[in-house]
Amino acid sequence: MKGVVRFLIFVVFALQSTAQPSLQFFTNQANTLLQSQFGFGVTNIPIYCPTNPAITYSASLHYALQSAANAYDATNPASNLPSVFRPLFSWESNMLYIIGYAAVTNDFYSQTSAGFKDLCDPTITTNDNVWGIPWVIEIKDHVPTFSGYGYSTKLLASRKLFFTRYLSPSGQPITNRPPEYTNQIFILAFSNLFGMQAWNAHSIAFTNSVTLLVSNKISLLLTNNENWGTNWILCSGASYVSNSWPGWGGSRRPSPSFALPFLTNTAFLPPSYWSESTRQFIPFSNSFDSNTILSSDLKQTAWPAYNWTLGITNDLMYALIDNQSGRVLDYVNLGAFGTFLAITNELIEAGSFQPPDFWAIGNATDSSYSPLSQGVLNQISTDEAADPFFASELNGTSDTPGLTFGSSLSPSNMMSQTSLWQSTNPLIHYNLQDLAVPGYPQTTAQLPLIDFITPLTNWIENGVPFVYSNGLVTVENLSPQNGAFQIQFPGVVDMPYAIWSSTDMLNWIQIGIADQPTPGSFQFTDTTASNSPARFYEVRLP
Repeated sequence: MKGVVRFLIFVVFALQSTAQPSLQFFTNQANTLLQSQFGFGVTNIPIYCPTNPAITYSASLHYALQSAANAYDATNPASNLPSVFRPLFSWESNMLYIIGYAAVTNDFYSQTSAGFKDLCDPTITTNDNVWGIPWVIEIKDHVPTFSGYGYSTKLLASRKLFFTRYLSPSGQPITNRPPEYTNQIFILAFSNLFGMQAWNAHSIAFTNSVTLLVSNKISLLLTNNENWGTNWILCSGASYVSNSWPGWGGSRRPSPSFALPFLTNTAFLPPSYWSESTRQFIPFSNSFDSNTILSSDLKQTAWPAYNWTLGITNDLMYALIDNQSGRVLDYVNLGAFGTFLAITNELIEAGSFQPPDFWAIGNATDSSYSPLSQGVLNQISTDEAADPFFASELNGTSDTPGLTFGSSLSPSNMMSQTSLWQSTNPLIHYNLQDLAVPGYPQTTAQLPLIDFITPLTNWIENGVPFVYSNGLVTVENLSPQNGAFQIQFPGVVDMPYAIWSSTDMLNWIQIGIADQPTPGSFQFTDTTASNSPARFYEVRLP
């Protein structure tokens, strides 16, 4: 009963305030709601304190402000143009406050052209735009809204070993004694696919001409336990115009009511090896061998077991603008959110699935004076047992010339992490707490078989499901070849992709290594395919 009484009082108050301008009405109503729920008013809302993480702009705080904006709808003539209120800021006693609101009319472009500041920036002034602090928008029926944002990270990790021989007094490599240096070369490559989606969740079309604007600043930090890190920052945006936005018919089938104004795929780190001597990643182009390695990296005396971690941080802004009036229909400002991928931990877990464990740490540390990891020792001993030629080179019983030689065995793992922040209610999506928890960590740490690209939830672009790769090898073509069977697929340049086959999906045998007709494009032809009534195939890395 208490809730009903509050509702009746609220309605009476709204009807008595029909003559108030939207900003005045919003300010008075928000002040009443905030005082009753939080003990402060609309002119002193604490949102950040560097020494107190409990002070934040919460979803419950925004709900109170949203209720104040929605109340104005009862006094506003029927319109599909919502009232929009922008926060004003001030630093006071080492705390950032919202000190009031300004009405946003057709000044969106001039306001946002000034850029955005991080929440902790001490230079924030009254009219700045601050990442993660949303505008308050009156909810209107039949207006399309933000639906979700997501990304898929694909990462390749590999380790190669190169051995450097002693030199004779005349400067020639000595082949009849064990090598002088064991060189551990750690290789990484990763890329990211980013996308944002909007949705007309209503049954009827939205006929206003609108522009969807997206701006995203993506920061990627690759680091390890030695506090070394490298940072990539990508600032990108998109503009998408719609003259008529179809409604949602309620069907589970793909619908044009979904729009994808932002989609980009960027290779942030091409295949590169970590140079211990220069403390940086050195990219390589078409192939990787001892000629690619800096001479200073061929004289290693320690083998750190780096704790690599990849962190992704996003600052995302989305706006829906009515082209005729210039008014804001929807606005989302999600700042400083993302995920971490513990690369080393995933490799260790992957290596534990099947012996010998090539990623085991053993007594190794991330110190520059670390001993060889157990995984490296396993790599050497396994390849020595399998390859008599490598064993002879390693033991100094080979007469093959050259300063360096390598292990043909190279542990390689592909990882994929897909994260999606999805609006669970089309009308509530202005705070990270309003979005569904991302699908994290959906991580694949092994590369056991071919896997087709599959759709992710209900992301739609022009009626076609929007798809993410899960990080495994994807098939380009499967075709019979005069009694044989050919597989074609893209991959990482010069990686030794092994082809395995089975007739029952239980027992597998390796039938060969894929050819690489052009860099990054692989194929394999099974000339014995007709010997079995049915045959299954897998693509594996060693």
